[in-house]
Amino acid sequence: MKKPTLFLALLAAIASVQAADLRVEFSVPAQKQGAVMVALFDKDDGFPRGKPLQVATAKPADGKAVVQFAGLPEGDYAVSVFLDENGNAKLDANVFGVPTELFGFSRNARSPMGPPPFADAAFRVGPGGNLHSIELK
Repeated sequence: MKKPTLFLALLAAIASVQAADLRVEFSVPAQKQGAVMVALFDKDDGFPRGKPLQVATAKPADGKAVVQFAGLPEGDYAVSVFLDENGNAKLDANVFGVPTELFGFSRNARSPMGPPPFADAAFRVGPGGNLHSIELK
């Protein structure tokens, strides 16, 4: 294959991978203050406490906060989020390890013993725009 043909083939392959945008909306009780701290994961390994693919923050207004993630490849993703009420950039917990700040996961996944597995929180992001909603509890 000649170099110009190889170059054109590479451009076609790159163009065929469509980027996706993800908008995540969070419902937050109106009386709560703080920053919504969001972590986006693209694999089971490390979810939800490990190194995320991307992070974002937002200030709630009128009981709602919104973050955007742009240019994502099509695939499965999961989100973990908490409301940092005291500004220390961590999810606070009591002596038993139970969170004392509001938190949530994509698909509003919950587990009675610790965080839910990636599979319970994962959702598909496809080409174009995608919207996902999470309620902080």
